[in-house]
Amino acid sequence: MSTGLQKSTGGVAYDYILKPAADAAPKISSPPKEKPLTHDEIIEKLQKAEERRQSLEAQKLEFVAKEKQKMQEAMLKSQKEEEEKAKAAQDKLRRSMEITKENRELQIQSLQEKLREHLSKVQEVCRNSENMSKELEERLIQKYEAYEENRKNQLQSVVTRLQDHAKHIEEVCKASETMSKASEEKIIQKMENALKNREEHFKALQERLKDHERKIEEVRKNKMTMSGCSLEGSVSC
Repeated sequence: MSTGLQKSTGGVAYDYILKPAADAAPKISSPPKEKPLTHDEIIEKLQKAEERRQSLEAQKLEFVAKEKQKMQEAMLKSQKEEEEKAKAAQDKLRRSMEITKENRELQIQSLQEKLREHLSKVQEVCRNSENMSKELEERLIQKYEAYEENRKNQLQSVVTRLQDHAKHIEEVCKASETMSKASEEKIIQKMENALKNREEHFKALQERLKDHERKIEEVRKNKMTMSGCSLEGSVSC
């Protein structure tokens, strides 16, 4: 590139400023060649690799063992809870059946006592009916006998049904040992319903006994009235 002119004795001189030379590109040195491994170094590296592999394998096995132990503990806990629930349900069912049995025995005793009282009243009425006419006495006796037979049949039917119910309860108790909690609750509900129905039936029987006792009392009063009338007629004669 020209920047100016200079005169000289021999002619015209030109000054040129040349572009500075560019820096030479750095040489790329090739990486140093690695020293070849010896046999012992190779074996050592293989051993370290094997140790790392075994360590990882041991960690995996330990993790799997811990998870398996947790699962077993959870299963044992769940099994224990189920066993406790089943035992509690069985105890509840057993208590309910014991209470049912006691109530049934008390009800039977009460019915037997009322039946004895009723028979006693019937016998008393029969003794008082000796002064009645033969026809009326026979009618009363037949009526009492029919009632007594009907009452015995009803009592026998109640006792038989109670025995069947007790047998059914025992069968349910034996079968409940293998049943789930839901089945046991259904059985308890059925037993409670059956007991409720049985109590209603006993109440109905008691009402019928009371009605019959009232009828016997009315017959006794009528008999006494008739006897009084008969005596007055005899006196007037």
